[in-house]
Amino acid sequence: MNQDSEFNIGLVLSGCGARGFAHVGVFKALEEAGIVPEVISGTSMGGIIGALIAAGYSPKEIVEISQDKAHAKLFQMNFSSLSIVSHAPVRKILMKLLPEKIETLKIPLYLSSTNLTTGDNETLSKGNLYDAVMATSSIPVAFKPIKILDDYMVDGGLTNNLPASYIREKCNILIGSHVNHKDDHIELKSIKDIIERCMRIGIYNSVREEKQICDLFIDPPQVRKYKTLDFKHVPTIIDIGYTAAKQALESNKNIILT
Repeated sequence: MNQDSEFNIGLVLSGCGARGFAHVGVFKALEEAGIVPEVISGTSMGGIIGALIAAGYSPKEIVEISQDKAHAKLFQMNFSSLSIVSHAPVRKILMKLLPEKIETLKIPLYLSSTNLTTGDNETLSKGNLYDAVMATSSIPVAFKPIKILDDYMVDGGLTNNLPASYIREKCNILIGSHVNHKDDHIELKSIKDIIERCMRIGIYNSVREEKQICDLFIDPPQVRKYKTLDFKHVPTIIDIGYTAAKQALESNKNIILT
């Protein structure tokens, strides 16, 4: 916990496809408790939801957006063909929902992305918001990389799936919401299963140090039964995040009230 930082409450949201909707439940629990994030960082699905929060959408509004068929391409990834998918439809949706520049968001936002050119993790916190959101969530093999300046960017989960360090020094209290887990017993029945497993291992290992610097770390075990692409279970996943956050807040009143 830091004192006298620029902001009081910071919120960091991990990636992991459909599981990331647990963040919406976490956000709802924080809102009910009167806890308002003043700075946000995120990766992949956590970056998408983080951008919506930073733009001023409420938990209810985010749920409504996710349930609107017109916005389906923003949230649902498809590995069925292994063909590289264009981001054009996603950009159109983002243009309807979000401002063009990151700097104009209501809450400062920091997104994690992997630079394919250099092989490094990079923070996206300025410039075109549409490019940044697409970069943080561009799953390799499924989507085209996003070109930002002279470099090509893909999903930040490959190199930092819980970018707590991005905002640790900017806030007094840092709340982490994590939904990516590495199951010990799995069955690999298809190329989709293999790709997801490879991604899950790399992503899981990028979180080890980052979670240690969170003051409050929400990591609901119940979400582990759902796969990255289980979007049909989004309402249940949101409820899991909500319940986990309520319990964490109740058990850690001393941290939040400090």
